[in-house]
Amino acid sequence: MPIDCEKGKGSDRVSEGEKGYTAERMVMIYESVLNQVEEGVVISDDKNRVIFINRAAEVIEGVDAKKSLGKSMEELYSPTENTPYHSQHSVVLDTGIPANQYYNQYMVKESHKVINAIERMFPVNVRKQTIAVYSLIKNLPVIKKSMDQSLELYSHFEEEKPQNGTKYTFSSILGNDIRFVETLSNAKHVAKNQTNVLIYGETGTGKELFAQSIHNCSVYQNGPFISVNCAAIPDTLLESMFFGTVKGSYTGAANAKGLFEQAENGTIFLDEINSMDIGLQAKILKVIENKKVRRIGSDKETDIECRILCALNEDPMLCIEQGKLRRDLYYRLSSCILQIPPLRERKSDIPLFCSYFLKKFNREYYQNIRRVDDNLLACFFRYQWPGNVRELQHVVESAYSVAEENISILKLEHISPYYKSAFLKDGSGETGLQEDGFQYGQGVADGADGNAKREGKVWPGGGPIQEVSPPAGTKADGAGLKERMEAYEREILAKALAENRGNVTVTAGKLQITRQALQHKIKKYHL
Repeated sequence: MPIDCEKGKGSDRVSEGEKGYTAERMVMIYESVLNQVEEGVVISDDKNRVIFINRAAEVIEGVDAKKSLGKSMEELYSPTENTPYHSQHSVVLDTGIPANQYYNQYMVKESHKVINAIERMFPVNVRKQTIAVYSLIKNLPVIKKSMDQSLELYSHFEEEKPQNGTKYTFSSILGNDIRFVETLSNAKHVAKNQTNVLIYGETGTGKELFAQSIHNCSVYQNGPFISVNCAAIPDTLLESMFFGTVKGSYTGAANAKGLFEQAENGTIFLDEINSMDIGLQAKILKVIENKKVRRIGSDKETDIECRILCALNEDPMLCIEQGKLRRDLYYRLSSCILQIPPLRERKSDIPLFCSYFLKKFNREYYQNIRRVDDNLLACFFRYQWPGNVRELQHVVESAYSVAEENISILKLEHISPYYKSAFLKDGSGETGLQEDGFQYGQGVADGADGNAKREGKVWPGGGPIQEVSPPAGTKADGAGLKERMEAYEREILAKALAENRGNVTVTAGKLQITRQALQHKIKKYHL
């Protein structure tokens, strides 16, 4: 079919007894496998000519694979007004850099069919040369079907709840993204031993879900689970809450157990520990090391038997640099760190979350919304989700509050005005941040010579690639040391970002700092 298997017969044929399968038979096997894949597969050669299209791509795009062989990508497809760039195959071919998952819209020239798809594109590199490029295409109707099927698959989540005061187990956690699945697997493994754990994830990524799930999969599952948000409680109260008090230690004090004692044979979860006073962190470190507490006003120490889980909503090394986290406490906890990726880095899971939230809110609001509209789903893929999964949940729930009753398809017009304006601005490119390697909604591969020449090319700082000079006056002789150091740091960052075409990951590596630390500095200096 798309690949000519007749070529290579004769002298190239090797007997099965000598060297196993022939090249011809291997090609037949590969074709058979690729034609069973649900994703569309399109492969082009080093001249950007089509050499293979699988059956799924034929169905999605409405093309004839045999007739398409040998034609250039530009002959077969054209961009739309929403994606005003040429074939991304040629970009990946020129650069050798993959274009990770992005929303793409293009037209099939022969049928004039407009395709809305979630696409991934990868080079085939041999000896530092790109010899082929292949696309993996998943159209939005297929994603919607997957969403509908997922509604029933995850319907048991609300019914199956543990009886120890917690809500979540590992079966409650959704996600198919490879990085997320790896974190989940590590969490399941570490849950079975008694080590202390540091969970790192941005606000809204599900740190408490992981903490409760670890508790419910551990030897402490029959004990209490005590969760403390360190940012929500004044430092003056935290110490007495943690360690307890004895009567007379201060005015009004009574004999009271602290949270560590109350968590006996259970788990205590310290969320946003980076918001805790540094002095109190030293006392927490001592508790972790010695497994003993001393109530305020007492001269006796009490043994404790509980598991301690801690969480950060900022990068640990950045917290240490800013004096928010004790270095010794970090090293005490760093034997096991679970990093939960933000939603913007696992957008392939958005349909799965939408399915679950529709099922959840249909029951709570007595409605029957079956699916999310294509255009709204495209907005979801373009948006950067600073509030992560929790924000997506609030967006979906907002529709139930403001939309008319008995709607069957969730559309952009049903979303609350606040979120709707954010999506519309993000779609126009005014406020949306770009990820390393591509821009959602435009499919722009990043960090390549072929892209640097384009007008309007943007990098994660939000503007065109150029060296940014420090603010006027920061280099003046009268400036203080702090202002001069910041101006110098800003110059270095701006130059490094420009040299690496705004690629945050590459720039962070060159500067030998973490990616999160660089993102923090980009925001700090408005780069």
